[in-house]
Amino acid sequence: MKLRSRLIAILAASLGLALFIYVLKQTGLTEIAGRVRSLGAGFLLILAISATRYLSRSLAWQRCMPPTDRNVSFWVLLRARLAGEAIGDLTFGPVVAEPLKLLALGDKLALSSGISSLAVENIAYTISSCFMVMAGAVALLTSVGLAESMRSALTVSLAVVASVVVISLLAIRRRWALGSIVATWLVKRLIGNDARQQWLLAKIKHLRELEEYVFDFYAARPKDFLLVALCEIAFHVAGMCEIFATLRLLGVELSLTTAFLLEAINRAINIAFIFVPALVGVDEASTGLVTEALGFGAAAGVTLAVVRKIRMFCWIAVGLVFLSLSRAQRNKAVATVD
Repeated sequence: MKLRSRLIAILAASLGLALFIYVLKQTGLTEIAGRVRSLGAGFLLILAISATRYLSRSLAWQRCMPPTDRNVSFWVLLRARLAGEAIGDLTFGPVVAEPLKLLALGDKLALSSGISSLAVENIAYTISSCFMVMAGAVALLTSVGLAESMRSALTVSLAVVASVVVISLLAIRRRWALGSIVATWLVKRLIGNDARQQWLLAKIKHLRELEEYVFDFYAARPKDFLLVALCEIAFHVAGMCEIFATLRLLGVELSLTTAFLLEAINRAINIAFIFVPALVGVDEASTGLVTEALGFGAAAGVTLAVVRKIRMFCWIAVGLVFLSLSRAQRNKAVATVD
């Protein structure tokens, strides 16, 4: 990670930690600690539910691969996902996590196949998350009394997200190579050095090949597309079930509809604050505000976010173990060749 990126990560983490401490003190540290302890063995249920999220996205990743490259075992993909997301959760999310997943795979998958399959899976995940956010926004607008300013902001946000989804779906459907077209235009406009320009244009050809893979996947592999869509739906359903189980274990009476609303808001928070490591502070503050608005009290939301954080760090620990093992295996392989 470059120095500037490290400084940004440290700053974001520091601000998040400061917000985290402030929210805990305002809500009541003793009350939150007592609620977390009350989970007891119920925390194992939360871990089990959250595990299905990693399983579903790993299966989606496998189905996004070319059929000829599916000799990579599901277990290997799961380990690579956990390893990559462990570092991603601690830093800049997908910017760091996706390359590390490929690094954790080593020579078990061709680099081109790894990049293209991850791109397709991330597009499917992003679009499904946008649908979740839109559904949550509609639910908030129709079922919760909001201030006029909040209602206007939510309506504008809904329109923006909907526009992004529509444009993305049209681009895939009509094979609009927007990424390579824009990149080519920028290079020709901004890069004056001919040698540098040609080098960059050659790199853009790889982007064009990636776009073609994405277009072909959605157009020519309907069975894989359907399975990937079901996996992404399972991911969001598991998130909803985790929220429902956590709050019920904490003694909060809520419906599955409310759990769905909270998960949709959580997706929006993940998208908006992806640069904040582990969403420290941001998750606690925003979830507390939402549960207070829904009538459950801020303490319920803050505790939910804290439990989610504990669960996240459990999986981060597992991911770091897998990352260490993959590095050890890679170093051993290099030593054997030498």
